[in-house]
Amino acid sequence: MKQHFQQIDVLKGLAILAVLLLHSLPKIDLISSYAILHIWQAVPVFMVIMGLNLGLATAGKTLKLNGLYSKSYFQKKGSRIFVPFLLVFLLSLLIGWAWFILYKEDVFTFNSYTWFGLLPISGKGNYFLTLLLQSVFVLPIIGFGFARKPALTLVLLVLLEVGFILCVKHFGLFSQNKYIYDAAFPRYFSAIAFGLALAVPIKNGFAFSTRFILFILAAAAAIFMFQLQETKVALDFIRPEWRMQHVGTFGYAAFLIALAVWLLPSTSNNVILVFFAALGKASYHIFLVQVLYFGLVEKYGDLYYNLFICLASGYLFFQVEKPFVLLLSTLFKKNKVDSTNHKL
Repeated sequence: MKQHFQQIDVLKGLAILAVLLLHSLPKIDLISSYAILHIWQAVPVFMVIMGLNLGLATAGKTLKLNGLYSKSYFQKKGSRIFVPFLLVFLLSLLIGWAWFILYKEDVFTFNSYTWFGLLPISGKGNYFLTLLLQSVFVLPIIGFGFARKPALTLVLLVLLEVGFILCVKHFGLFSQNKYIYDAAFPRYFSAIAFGLALAVPIKNGFAFSTRFILFILAAAAAIFMFQLQETKVALDFIRPEWRMQHVGTFGYAAFLIALAVWLLPSTSNNVILVFFAALGKASYHIFLVQVLYFGLVEKYGDLYYNLFICLASGYLFFQVEKPFVLLLSTLFKKNKVDSTNHKL
């Protein structure tokens, strides 16, 4: 059974709060507060945690290639990822229809990207949902490689990301389609690699050398990001809006995760930690709600209003959706048993 780390839930709670702040505050405020070192780390943290969870689930296990995409795997991912997504997708249709009747304004964003995770009412950060949907199909093969050849898998992930970033500018599909570039999973291969690499020391303890390497990587990434912001240096091989997220900077997010594991207890009844851990467990549902919410509101709404609406409604959605999925699972199993008995 995979060990549970409350620190990771706490960090996910802080990360989803950072997402809401990122989508609520004007860019000038983010730049002046050096958000590259905190708020802007939300998505890198989520992606490194994605790799970490994969590493904790697969490290040391013997995996079979023909068992990676099993029926039980897709049932589990369906309940965790697809069902909440489909519920918000349907809710978007209802809200968009009602919005048009009440305000005579068409807020729908239907286009070809809808087939790849773009919600009918699409707000800030929708690309991450497409990333998450891709992860369902990409992560098993990465986990298989990591379980068999961990070092080789990490190197390949880094090389594949670098190769992707250097090559895509020559392909119109990515250079001319911002959403496709934003949502391209290979851009985060090295973040997954950092998460995989963290799995063993987080599970077994950090040696001094590991801590030192993480500190050096984080310091180098922080200096690099600071210089990019202050000097406005252009990186020709990467889109300007993503020059802070690549293999050269993901070490900083990995260090933040390691720091949380070092400094915070693995279990605690502290009210603040319990609160953020609860948000972390509901972070996917909160993210779904905020995509829909920011597809409706003004570019920048009231900060506290945004936080309250998204956190409260997202957490409520999480609590309501759990028994709904349990009911569906129970009905599915019952129908399966009835079908088997009928055949007998």
